[in-house]
Amino acid sequence: MRFDEQASYYESVFAAHMAGFIRYKRAQGLSYADVPWSLRALSRFIASTGLTDLAISQELVDQWCCRRPNERRSTQHGRVVRTNQFLIYLAALGLPVAFPQSPNCRGDRESFTPYVFTRRELDQLFAACDRLKAKAPSVMPVLLPVLFRLLYGCGLRVSEALNLTRGDVDLNNGCLTVRHAKFDQDRLVPLSSSMADIMRRYDATAPRLFTAERDTRFLTHKDGRPVTSDSIYRWFRKTLWAAGISHGGRGHGPRVHDLRHAFAVYSLKAMVDQGADVYWALPALATYLGHASVAATGQYVRLIPDMFPEVTAAVSAIASRAIPGGGSE
Repeated sequence: MRFDEQASYYESVFAAHMAGFIRYKRAQGLSYADVPWSLRALSRFIASTGLTDLAISQELVDQWCCRRPNERRSTQHGRVVRTNQFLIYLAALGLPVAFPQSPNCRGDRESFTPYVFTRRELDQLFAACDRLKAKAPSVMPVLLPVLFRLLYGCGLRVSEALNLTRGDVDLNNGCLTVRHAKFDQDRLVPLSSSMADIMRRYDATAPRLFTAERDTRFLTHKDGRPVTSDSIYRWFRKTLWAAGISHGGRGHGPRVHDLRHAFAVYSLKAMVDQGADVYWALPALATYLGHASVAATGQYVRLIPDMFPEVTAAVSAIASRAIPGGGSE
């Protein structure tokens, strides 16, 4: 049983129910990688109120779900959705609960333009990452150079990289198996020879746990605890500062996810430069990235009209109707 499927991971009178909820969802085949962390935050909030009854009042749920200072509406929406799922579970068990009103983000979403790193900035970022230091027993100086290169070199989402198990990483054949990604899709991701070498060196030097089971996380703390995306975000900010790359503050980027954007942009650029048929290039890139449609991949074309106008022109010539923003319409 995973540590976040045990009541000891949570606080408050609902600790056992939170652990049971995670076990229940994973038994249905869902990964639920980030939900335990969110539930743990909720458990701490409930514990801070001194609540001892197995009941959730409207006042309590409204206080937890209200929008916080400087919080994006999409972040609030995610917290409300995850809370609502847990409350539905409690209600099914017969416990008295009140439900939040999900904020309507459709008509009030903040616009965000992904940040496309230049080649020079990427070199600076990875060089700064290699120089990172931390107090023992932190594994970050060893783990982060691998993780950030994996995000850029393979275009993975950070959650996909952190959820990789040893059984998902085939270093003999240079291939990753990404399981239960967005839309609950699995996919194979081939590694370049240089990326495979980086991961082999990490695998040879990283602390091994007492267990050698295939479901052990590949990127993990020394004591086996999973690495959280919030922790990666904080270290990413430190790395940007060390690299001399300006950050506009939370919500303004660069974000960790922008390494995935950089992979998509430079991969598309390389394929166009090599004369690849764009009819083939976009579906191939969409499959590699795990996108549900070519249109989703085509959104990256909107990022590069100034950097690579030839890419925009090539794609717009054949996909101006299929890709939002790809043409002049």
